[in-house]
Parts: sequence; structure tokens; C-alpha cells
Amino acid sequence: MPKASASSHKRPRKLWWLVGFILFTLFALLQMPAAWVIEKYAPDSLYVQHVSGNLWQGSAIWQLPVATIPLTGSADWSWQPWQLFLGKIGADIDISTGQTRLDGQIKVGRNAWQVADMSGKIAPETLAGLVDWQLPNTPIQVNAISLQRKSGSDPKSIGFTKADGQLTWVGGEVGYPSGGKVFYITMPAMRAELSTEQKNDTNLLHMNLLDNQDKRLGDLYLDGDNMLDVSLTQRLLENMPEYEGQAPKDTAVVSVRQPLMTGLGVR
Repeated sequence: MPKASASSHKRPRKLWWLVGFILFTLFALLQMPAAWVIEKYAPDSLYVQHVSGNLWQGSAIWQLPVATIPLTGSADWSWQPWQLFLGKIGADIDISTGQTRLDGQIKVGRNAWQVADMSGKIAPETLAGLVDWQLPNTPIQVNAISLQRKSGSDPKSIGFTKADGQLTWVGGEVGYPSGGKVFYITMPAMRAELSTEQKNDTNLLHMNLLDNQDKRLGDLYLDGDNMLDVSLTQRLLENMPEYEGQAPKDTAVVSVRQPLMTGLGVR
């Protein structure tokens, strides 16, 4: 009897068999070719091409039809397995197009997505592909940007619920077309401080535009429907040679509401 009892203790319990099966299945899934997954679940996708690697680690060529000539680049990812314990799928990701380089973390949950600690630079040629403006040959620096956007049925809990980090730009002369004429403004060095703000039960992404002396230049607000509210102050408009308005420098003298992509001047 003691021998039988000892041998029974040596057998793996059913719980360990179950744990082993789950781990085996998980690692088998992670070794699946990423190209097969894309072909299976997004066979007609025009945005992702030339996928290589697996779900654990891989790369892809992406394309965004935001202009006459689509914006094309590459993305490399490395899976973060510990995010599963938080109910999310997360990965370290590097994005590049031309001289533009961004790296950070992407996290996707059931009702939310997050961008964490995204840093790098957005090159002037990338900006030129997004907007039909004459821009200075200076990049926008991305400094530890973190965003969280939630979805759901409760308006008070959806939209941008977390935001941090900043964008910095040394500025220069900008020429933008309007009404068949090109208007010029010398943009000062500025930064955009990111935060969230709630207005009318809506969670908004707020970008506070400041100059090097922390003086207010304007505000940008983005809601969950990708509507962009732009507010520019007298202080910023005074850098436009043809502007003749008179107001206190912190006064918002231009206010525009429009879809985000229209605000970017997509051609």
C-alpha cells in the first residue's frame, strides 16, 4: 500500500496537465506566422503589406492613403507577454518612414487602446506628405507621449482618458494656401503639452501650445469622434505680416472646428 500511494503522488495532477496544455497552446499561437494571421483576419487590408516574422516578433510595411502619394513606412514589434495578466495585448513597437522614427509601446484591451512612452521625431518630409503647406525644414520632436482612449456605451467614460508628454518644434516660416492665396506666418519655437480635459461630459485630448517663455499661443482639442477644435491667440497671429488685429495677447482670435484629417490639410 505505501508503494502505490507513493507512485500516485509522482503522477502529474490534472491541474498541471491543464497548465501545460494552456502554455503549449499559447506558445504555439505566438509562433504562428504573422502574414498568415493578417491574411486570415484582414485579407483585403490596403494598409499592411509584406509581413514577416510571427506574433511574438516580426515586421511589416504599412501604407496610409493620406495624400496623392501614399505615406509608406515600416513597423517592427516585440510582444510583451506580461500584459496578458493585465487583460491586454501589448508590444514594443518601432515605426519609421523616411527620416521619421518613433518607438514606444502599444497596448490594446477590450474597450481601450494605449500608447505608452512614445518618443522620437517626425521629419519635415513626413509632415509635407500630410499637409499641403510650405513648411520649414525642421522636425517635430516627440517626447514620452502617452495616450489612452476608451470606447463603450457610457459617454462619460469614453474618449481620451489619459494623456501625458509633449511635442516640441523649433518653428520657422510656414506658408499655407487659403482662397487661392498663400499666407505666411513665422512660427516661433513652441511646444505642445498633452493632457486630458472633460467638457460637456466628453473626454478630450488637450494640446496646450506654449512658446519658450511659457506664453500661451493656442489650444488644440480632439474628441472621440476625431473632431478637432483649434484656438489661436493674438500672440501667435502677430507673427503673420498681413495680420492687423488688435487684442490682448492671450485672447483667442481664431477658433475653428473641423474633422482631424481636414485640419491636417490632406490632399
